[in-house]
Amino acid sequence: MTPLRFDLIIIGTGAGGGTMLHALAPTGARILVIERGDTVPREDHNWDPVAVWKDLRYRTTEHWFDEHGEPFVPYMHYGVGGNTKFWGSVLYRLRREDFGALDHLDGVSPAWPIDYDTLAPYYDRAEQIYGVRGEAGADPTDPPRGPFPHPPVPHAPGMQRLVEEMRRMGLRPAPLPSVCSGPATKVDACSATPATRSRASSGRRAMRRCAVSSPRSPTGTSRCGLARLRGVC
Repeated sequence: MTPLRFDLIIIGTGAGGGTMLHALAPTGARILVIERGDTVPREDHNWDPVAVWKDLRYRTTEHWFDEHGEPFVPYMHYGVGGNTKFWGSVLYRLRREDFGALDHLDGVSPAWPIDYDTLAPYYDRAEQIYGVRGEAGADPTDPPRGPFPHPPVPHAPGMQRLVEEMRRMGLRPAPLPSVCSGPATKVDACSATPATRSRASSGRRAMRRCAVSSPRSPTGTSRCGLARLRGVC
């Protein structure tokens, strides 16, 4: 049997691994992606917020141990797409002050070795990949940035009335920087009720470009393989 050789091996297909694969796929490199989970099954439970968020149908059942040696079940999902299949689809940028030293109740969070301006162009690229919707300048805590790739998700009528009332009170409610399923140019793909927003595992819901970590996605000139990890030594 001829041994397989790869230029790059990416472990995990969540937000980090999936985005890395998307960026490296056009390079022509031979890439192996290792994922311990399988693809999330398409089933009626995908659309049931009780099954997804309350019953935690897709969460792992394994146990981790805390600092006292007590077991607990982590809020982790193993599968193609990782936890991005079950997140809230909101992509905030860190604020400029987050990169400096910050005092917390439990001590000082040390400063990063880089600042916001270093990451800003990469935030821009990531927002393009994931088709983030939002309104630049609406959130007074936002760091300096250009426009979002797409306009914000429209409010439901009841929420719109609340937003207008808060603005009359002098408050500044801002739309969440949200990732939506469907073509990024169609607002109606994002017009969802809280219940339908639980479609995290339906294949496109939670990850605007879920295909960045899909073995069936276009991979440019690279040759990619997806291997499932069935055991951990």
